[in-house]
Amino acid sequence: MSRLKSRLVSGKRLHCGVKAAPQYLTGLDIVNGHIGVPIVLVYPNGFDMAVFEQSLLETLKKYPIIAGRVKKDPQGHQYIDSNDAGIDFRVHRCDGVLPAYGHQQPFGDGIEKYFKRIFPWQVVNKDLALFQVDVYQFDGKGIILCCHGVHTLMDGTAYWQFMLDWSKACRGLASPAPDFGRDAVINAGKNNTELDMSGQVYEPTWPKRIALFCRLGMLAPTWKKGVYRIPASMVAQWKQQAKNELPDTVGVSTVELVTAHCLKTLSPVMASPKDRSVGIVLDLRHKRRLKIPRDYFGNALGYAEAKYTRRELENESLPVLAQKCRPDSASVSTESLFNFLTLMERFRQKKAIWRLFWKAAGETADAGMVLNNCIHFPIYEIDFGRGAPSWYDLCGVAFRMLMVVQTPDMDGGVDLHLTAQRKELQAMAKSCQPMS
Repeated sequence: MSRLKSRLVSGKRLHCGVKAAPQYLTGLDIVNGHIGVPIVLVYPNGFDMAVFEQSLLETLKKYPIIAGRVKKDPQGHQYIDSNDAGIDFRVHRCDGVLPAYGHQQPFGDGIEKYFKRIFPWQVVNKDLALFQVDVYQFDGKGIILCCHGVHTLMDGTAYWQFMLDWSKACRGLASPAPDFGRDAVINAGKNNTELDMSGQVYEPTWPKRIALFCRLGMLAPTWKKGVYRIPASMVAQWKQQAKNELPDTVGVSTVELVTAHCLKTLSPVMASPKDRSVGIVLDLRHKRRLKIPRDYFGNALGYAEAKYTRRELENESLPVLAQKCRPDSASVSTESLFNFLTLMERFRQKKAIWRLFWKAAGETADAGMVLNNCIHFPIYEIDFGRGAPSWYDLCGVAFRMLMVVQTPDMDGGVDLHLTAQRKELQAMAKSCQPMS
């Protein structure tokens, strides 16, 4: 593909005119890190720029925390000052027509052209906008939209709720303000129970920490990202197979099936002899006893784990493997999740979140994979007035991760955004070829 030629035609800092009370960052916010997560959407029909910008301002009035800044109080605790310092809004003009991005032509490394990276050392006590918007206008109507938010501010659920509310405002539709009360997460971790440190977050010893970071650092340049489509017909075939093999069970989901397929495909080419594991990302908003609001705007993510032996992956059928792609009940019990939040809160109070590490991320240095189920995110409902996006994409990460999203047509198929080793991606590409 030819090199992108663009020029900045407008750059401004938008202020919504609304301030709010400061919000202390939770342990869940801090453990995810002050890293920027750029999300790219492709709009072949473009949108009205004046309406787009004005609706963003109107939406920010309901989300003033987004226009704030991360600061430290005198005791060293981090918080978001909702001071309306603003977000960055830039418009670029590009030569030529909109490239035909899609599952057959994902962005790949070229996605780096559409944003400027945000690093952790740029965030705390700095005047860095926590949310940045870049609009790239091509000849004709085509637009590429890149929205770049700091992970400390929000997780995927919160991000897509904001984007959906913004798109509704652009079409003249109303939406309620979300819940910003981070105290709900902080208070859930305030109890006197004895901590169990055997869960998905742990504090490694210094020798183990150094060894783990060295291994992950050496692996970082070798991770590559690919996008693979599992069509609706294949999903339907797998589900019918599951019904035939497991008639007396509650069944398996699309995400469980495609994750099992992915792991079954990757396992033979993984170099490590260790058991294979899947770190399953959990949205704690769905755990009612934790009392985290369903519309909570922040980070509410936890992890669980599923384990497989190499022999199981080689010999068991896809439905059986899919059925195992679930956390055991003990790891997602109310007691276990309260323990997790308590651990986060105690380390936050000690300003020691940096000493904790996700077990699932560490295991990707061997034969682990993180599963991020994004199938329910309203990605292809983000319509700014002239139609939904034709494609969604994002960067790869520094560990093995599978993100499962709907196809643009929302037809029952799924797109797999997989970060893995090159030979693993090659195996995955072969497995997703059309069936004869």
